[in-house]
Amino acid sequence: MKYVLFPILYLCLIPVYFMLRNETKPKKNIILGVTLPYEARQNAAVLAICEQFLRQLNLVVLILALLPVALLPVKRTSVFLTLCFIWIIAAVIVPYIPYVRCHKRLRAYKQQACPPAERKGETLVDLRLAALPKKVVSPLWFLPPLVMALVPILHTLAAAPRDAAFPWMLFGYGINLLMVLLFTGLYRLINRQRAEVVDENTALTAVLTRVRRYQWGRAWIAFSWLTGLFSLGFWLLIDSVTGILLLALGYVGILMIVCIRTEFAARRAQESLTAESGQGFFADDDCYWIYGLIYCNPNDKHLSVNNRVGMGMTFNFAHWAGKLILGTSALLLLAMPLLGVWMIRLETTPITLTLNENELIATHTKELCRLERAEIRSAALLEALPDAVKLSGTGFDTFLQGKFRVEGYGVCELCLNPETPPFLLLETAEKTWLLGVESEAETRAIYAELTGKAAGIPAAFPRRI
Repeated sequence: MKYVLFPILYLCLIPVYFMLRNETKPKKNIILGVTLPYEARQNAAVLAICEQFLRQLNLVVLILALLPVALLPVKRTSVFLTLCFIWIIAAVIVPYIPYVRCHKRLRAYKQQACPPAERKGETLVDLRLAALPKKVVSPLWFLPPLVMALVPILHTLAAAPRDAAFPWMLFGYGINLLMVLLFTGLYRLINRQRAEVVDENTALTAVLTRVRRYQWGRAWIAFSWLTGLFSLGFWLLIDSVTGILLLALGYVGILMIVCIRTEFAARRAQESLTAESGQGFFADDDCYWIYGLIYCNPNDKHLSVNNRVGMGMTFNFAHWAGKLILGTSALLLLAMPLLGVWMIRLETTPITLTLNENELIATHTKELCRLERAEIRSAALLEALPDAVKLSGTGFDTFLQGKFRVEGYGVCELCLNPETPPFLLLETAEKTWLLGVESEAETRAIYAELTGKAAGIPAAFPRRI
């Protein structure tokens, strides 16, 4: 798991690094989130601030890039994941520290040395754009990925309604379908955003708007196709843990590559098209951008706008829905280490099996099951754990708990450490349980007592195909 997750960590850091580096290049008269007149772009003070930012950014990212290597010796999966969560928060936040510092310096320079823009602080909309024809990608491109995402769902509904894993399979395929629908909605949303006015040149504003909509329209279509193909692959590889992990890694990696290429294509166009703008009138709404990162404009009724720093769109946090999205995102990000603490507790808490005259009780962080001896139809002792695919629950290297599809036995409820055999396999009328404790002697003693003459439980477990 470590070596699969390791490259995913850098997928969090690399886009942030290249996005922030690109902020030193003027696009739509903006450098480091600050709107500047044309004559200020090559000013020595502005260039010095940009150079300082790049030096600090390189140092911060280099340190962050080296830290994950120190996590590899960590043995417990839960501890490793917790440290990874903390690192991800740092990778998302820390590179913005030099950005904010240099943004504030550049903004202070602008206030002292640059004349105010003619239309400062106004939300400008060029109504003449409404009369221009819109060039958009056909929404019919979303139909094939929707069909691809529906195929596993329809097959599961038709072929596996009695499978014990049916609800979990349906849930996984449903998530993929919802993602395709989300990308379809985002495609429609980006085509309804207001055009950003850079200066008095209506043709320039129209081209900038068209370029960005076209680039991100194609990206949302690509995301939909990738998700549809991922759903088909997930369906075909449902019983292969390695296959699903590799498929997920490839899916995430390709998504990130498409994101970065799309954003940089739009930025290169912006940089080229606005290279000579800002010499006379230019739009300046810096007062609505907190550090150039957070858009908060009560005069703008649009919920989403093009991101000034970073990829894609951001939200207007003066809007009630924007505040809700911001608060939810912050809570989810900060809750990641708490999730890690919970996982550490799961992995480090010992499993206990208590057998008395009437019942077998399995306990972990809480009571997992209470099986009446009379309910147990058969029992077996497995010296090795068969191949198992997680349907729901926890799947650490040293702790498995939840529903798993176990080769030869169908869907089972697991609670065990796969590194400490043997394992107790119990069948009741409703479920099959696969349990284990740290002590081999204890597991064998419980098995011997369950299958003794007094218990009356057959020792031969019916193998399933």
